[in-house]
Amino acid sequence: MLLRAFAKINIDLRVGEKRPDGYHEIRTINQTNDWFDEIHIERSGRFQFTVTGGGGDESNFVESNLVVRAVRGFESAAGIAVAANIRLTKHIPIGAGLGGGSSDAAVTILGLQRFFDVSLPARSLWDLLRSLGSDVPFFAIGGCAAGIGRGDEVYPLNDDISELNHSFVLVTPRVSIATAEAYSWLTNSRISNNIEGFCAQFLSAHGRAERMNDFELPVFMRYGELSQIRDELLKVGAFHAALSGSGSVVFGQFRTKKDADLAASSLSPRYSVKVANPLGRLEYFMRMIET
Repeated sequence: MLLRAFAKINIDLRVGEKRPDGYHEIRTINQTNDWFDEIHIERSGRFQFTVTGGGGDESNFVESNLVVRAVRGFESAAGIAVAANIRLTKHIPIGAGLGGGSSDAAVTILGLQRFFDVSLPARSLWDLLRSLGSDVPFFAIGGCAAGIGRGDEVYPLNDDISELNHSFVLVTPRVSIATAEAYSWLTNSRISNNIEGFCAQFLSAHGRAERMNDFELPVFMRYGELSQIRDELLKVGAFHAALSGSGSVVFGQFRTKKDADLAASSLSPRYSVKVANPLGRLEYFMRMIET
């Protein structure tokens, strides 16, 4: 079985005060795109795991890896031992704000259900996804969705919105930003509305200045190159450019793929650049699992 674990972009991200559980209250709009990691699952006499690529730890077996944690969680929830060889090939950069590790974890669990013909009860599935990280539940829904709470309360949005008509240019700088560190740089809160108000505000914005990312100010203050990349994306035709998540990837949205390709060509001599297209929910699940 081949699994494709797709990346996401935060189209909009607001961060509020700390909650009693230690997490920040957030409001975000996530959109999946067609940049993906590959996960191969083959039957074996015992569980084996390898990971290559991505510039991260390529140890053959790392219990802290999110895929391994997902397997252990699945074993506990399903009451079975995963006798399989799982190979993860990283393409999505680490520490980039694209949710690569979270996507790997969620898609592994969805794939294991299919591979072993096991359907976890909905409550058990969502509890497992949430236990692995705030972004993980989103990747069990895909498409365009709002996230609230600590990000793990996910509400699907209509995939007919204009995001699906645009292409992204994703610029990966030579810097990785730890999410916990980025949160420590925040100084104030911009959350003042409920989920209905937040979604209504987003859906009426259509890519204009109302969209923002609360991490941009503190991150750009510390990494001026990222601010320069955003400005360059706007200069070469992006109608919207911003940091994704807590960084470090900066993305630009373009009206057509042709415009995105031209912009990528002008930036690629100096940066690592990827042109990606948004994935609606139906296409997301159609392309996720290949047997």
